[in-house]
Amino acid sequence: MGRHILITVEEGIARVTLDAPEEKVNILNAAFLAEFDSIAGELAARRDLQGALVLSAKKGGFIAGADIGAIEGVTDPAAGTALAREGQRIFDRWAALPFPVVAAIHGHCMGGGTEFALACHGRVAADDAAIALPETRLGILPGFGGTQRLPRLISVQKALDMVLSGRTMGAEEASRTGLVDAVVPKDRLLERATELVREAANDRRRIEAARKTKRGGLRNLLLERTAPGRALLFRVAEKNLRQKIGRHYPAPLKALEVMRKGLGMPLKQGLELEALELGRLIITPECKNLINVYHLSQRPKKGAELAAEPLEIRKAAVLGAGVMGGGIAQLIASKKISVILKDIRPEAVEKGLDHAREIFTRKFAKKGLGEEAVIKNMGFITVTTSYREFEGVDLVVEAVVENMGVKQAVLKEVEETLSEASLIATNTSALSVTELQKVSARPQRVGGLHFFNPVDRMPLVEVVRGEQTSEQTAATLFATAVRLGKTPIIVADRPGFLVNRLLVAYLLEAVMLAEAGVERVSLDKRVKDFGLPMGPFRLIDEVGIDIAAEVGTTLAGAFPYLATCPLLERAVESGLVGKKGGAGFYLYHGEHSAGSNPEADILLGLRPEREATGEDVERLLYLILNEAGRCLEEQVAIAPEDVDTGMVFGAGFPPFLGGPCRWADNRGLQGVVLSL
Repeated sequence: MGRHILITVEEGIARVTLDAPEEKVNILNAAFLAEFDSIAGELAARRDLQGALVLSAKKGGFIAGADIGAIEGVTDPAAGTALAREGQRIFDRWAALPFPVVAAIHGHCMGGGTEFALACHGRVAADDAAIALPETRLGILPGFGGTQRLPRLISVQKALDMVLSGRTMGAEEASRTGLVDAVVPKDRLLERATELVREAANDRRRIEAARKTKRGGLRNLLLERTAPGRALLFRVAEKNLRQKIGRHYPAPLKALEVMRKGLGMPLKQGLELEALELGRLIITPECKNLINVYHLSQRPKKGAELAAEPLEIRKAAVLGAGVMGGGIAQLIASKKISVILKDIRPEAVEKGLDHAREIFTRKFAKKGLGEEAVIKNMGFITVTTSYREFEGVDLVVEAVVENMGVKQAVLKEVEETLSEASLIATNTSALSVTELQKVSARPQRVGGLHFFNPVDRMPLVEVVRGEQTSEQTAATLFATAVRLGKTPIIVADRPGFLVNRLLVAYLLEAVMLAEAGVERVSLDKRVKDFGLPMGPFRLIDEVGIDIAAEVGTTLAGAFPYLATCPLLERAVESGLVGKKGGAGFYLYHGEHSAGSNPEADILLGLRPEREATGEDVERLLYLILNEAGRCLEEQVAIAPEDVDTGMVFGAGFPPFLGGPCRWADNRGLQGVVLSL
């Protein structure tokens, strides 16, 4: 018996319970792995066992993965390779036990936890299981056997998808692919795992045969189990991967190569290849920066920003059933929180409800779930055109039109129906929370929850503190955003808050470059090559030229050092509004761009004289840094980490660079200052 693992034996089956002391989750740190090693030896020496099952005593899940700190601290490839070899050696001991071992998985099973489960002889999942190999998102690859065991267990295509994307697989999907052998309600997990141990002890080949049926039919056999078919599969996968990730993320491409080569050699050699490549990846700047982004995503969950105890939100309401309102209602309902969706017009309410239903349908379809799951989750949403159902509402999210007069009128209306303890959060992207508080009877309970569009996809939420927002209100809004699965940052109530203010400075500078003769399409290409999801002019089209012009004018009025932008105003006057109107700086057919709009340069008087350069891109990014410095000085953002969080999760700043502030640190602040 050790500190992390407890063994009991009942009727010839060892029950191995994982329970890291004084930790909320099981992490495969050095001490845990050492104990895993010792327990494998202890089990191998026993002659009274028919099998073993491994389960977790943690409420949240099975194993949360390897120790990120240990990965982060490696600076020598040999040390990284040694780390992988040690994990592989320990898991190999479990795989070599003379009796079947079954992993009983509930909740999260991440990274090294999934690799341990793969080393077991069988896997049973509770219906709440979430299984992933997310290492490529950290700039490395699965190094404890995942790249080798997974494609030998399930179809190669499914294995590639899981490893290269790092996405999480739910229990039902894991069952369909053959990753787990059974899915049961959580209260039956131990019982079913015990049954599987006995089944495997009696006839392991029958279980393995059942898995093979999940790998596909003749097409799968030709594509994955023949040399020409497998070569084609990997060529297509590599082509698609390069198109998706570009040149800035070496880990997914290296993982694909290791899986391709590994399938052509014995497992032992494949594992050695995996360990060597992990050693090479673990020291790259991309790995260190992606780990930094991981830490940014985890910061809110630790609640260090909270200066008060948050209130519990049991019932919510959303005012305004537009795209944002419907999306926010769907998000709240997805977390099993009852939510009222209100608008003044019945047709608007129905449209918002349809939008929520579309999101649920799309998300559940990806998980292989159908209408039953959609109906169950839609049951958390109630629609109305009145305030009669608002009794007991703990939080109101206001998402009506971006007009201060309308928002103030709605706030006064809804306050009359709420208890004194209820909170109100505006979803405004530009208007002052402090100004909104002026009409409130309890301004300390009013704040901002700025969701980014589309709500179901954008991770960031800006929690906006007006001048009178209380600590408890800010804490509750922050904790609620975390509960909704978002990555929040607390920002002060200044024009543009944080992200939009930084983006406007960047976009206005791009327009100035175009006015100075830089060819705008080449500038967009340069920026995208740098790693951003799109260039500044494509972004202006996506936002809407009219909205960009309005926000730019507002911020230029608030901050005199920002240049006004008459060019965008001229574009609107000329009928160019961007993607939503079919034409802006680019032309559009529906959702797709049809190329640059040649009329835009003529209408706006742009005369391109040269192609964009790397220096032009740096100029744009340095403007973001300069504005970030102002925001930190004004305490719009609390810390540089908040700037990095906001720009990575809200504006698409390249994760492989870790965020603008980390990028500046890595380049050298003195050099950045001199360039500015």
